[in-house]
Amino acid sequence: MIAIMTNIAKEKERLLADLTTSYDKNLNKQVLYITFIYTLLSISWNLIFRWFDLPFSRANLSILFLILIVWCMVYFSNRIPSISSKFKTYIFAFFSVYIIISLYFGSGYSESWSYFLLIPVVISLYGKKSLLLISSTIGFISLTIVSFFFPVGMYYETDAIDLSNRLLLYVIVATFSYLLLIKLNMLYDKQVNTVIHAMELKLEQVVQSFIIAMEAKDAYTFGHSERVSQYAVAIAQQLPQYQEKTKLKNIRLSGLLHDIGKIHISDEILTKPEQLTEKEFEVVKSHTTIGAQMVEKVEGLEGLKCGVLYHHERWDGKGYPKGSQGLEIPLEARILAVADAFDAMTSTRAYRRGLSFNEAYSQVMNNLGTQFDPHLREAIESAKEAWLKIHVENHNKLDDLEKLTDFL
Repeated sequence: MIAIMTNIAKEKERLLADLTTSYDKNLNKQVLYITFIYTLLSISWNLIFRWFDLPFSRANLSILFLILIVWCMVYFSNRIPSISSKFKTYIFAFFSVYIIISLYFGSGYSESWSYFLLIPVVISLYGKKSLLLISSTIGFISLTIVSFFFPVGMYYETDAIDLSNRLLLYVIVATFSYLLLIKLNMLYDKQVNTVIHAMELKLEQVVQSFIIAMEAKDAYTFGHSERVSQYAVAIAQQLPQYQEKTKLKNIRLSGLLHDIGKIHISDEILTKPEQLTEKEFEVVKSHTTIGAQMVEKVEGLEGLKCGVLYHHERWDGKGYPKGSQGLEIPLEARILAVADAFDAMTSTRAYRRGLSFNEAYSQVMNNLGTQFDPHLREAIESAKEAWLKIHVENHNKLDDLEKLTDFL
């Protein structure tokens, strides 16, 4: 199960969607304000020029007033909550295209064809490739049609050279607009990844806090959770289900927290040098359900529940807490069961000496099909070299710690 990393991936998608929605809303407002101010100014100064009979106006006021009416319709549609943010974005995009085409006919400016260059620039700010492609195509076709059939100016006629240069310039601007869109999306991802990284770091800190609290109760479990997570990752790396980095992170965190429920078990039982009584063993067994309840309540760690709950189940159904068997046991729990048992066998406790690497490895292989999942045989064999490296490195650290403790 990869629920925790799936949750993080979903959280990333949610954050990106929220960021995009918020950005689109602000951009829509800005488009409204800019178009309103520009249209109002255009109408105002053209009215002033005509009132004073000044030769500075060629604008078609009817078209400018029509733009203002359409602006009002778009403004009120933007305030309707039932219209989705995505649909509003398309409304504003095509509203921008409409304004450009209207200004071509209504401004009276002899070079008004240059307004079309704004279409890909403005639409690229929304950061949506499909919207940019559609709008830019509409703009390209519209520029071609109006340049050929509706040239602006009484004494001006567009020839093939003018048209080709206009279209070439439009394509160049559209290309740079696409690069702007890519850059904008990169900034989105960077901002979201920063937030996600902070979330993952916080989860790591929570996990480490749990581990410190747990291992402080029992000196014999020093480093146990870390080693189990390393052994489990070494197995998972050999499986096709765990080829993604996020899935390996999940199995690592599961290994680190698999025994977290032992925090609620008394020190007398955890550190007892003799064999546990049946009643005491039942208390120890409860650490799986307690641990599952703990991680389930921590936001971001809910996906670790299965690994924590089922890591003491056996392939033959003789494990605990539920007696699940075979493929009923989640894959991460089957992996953790092998890693946990191997580290337990190689760890020295007060009542027994730990097995050597080869002895413990043989025990694991012999118990495939009874205690452990037989389908993991090839993965365990492939991970043997990595296991040996982990074993040597960690047991050298333990030897150094024991020497330091003896010295003190």
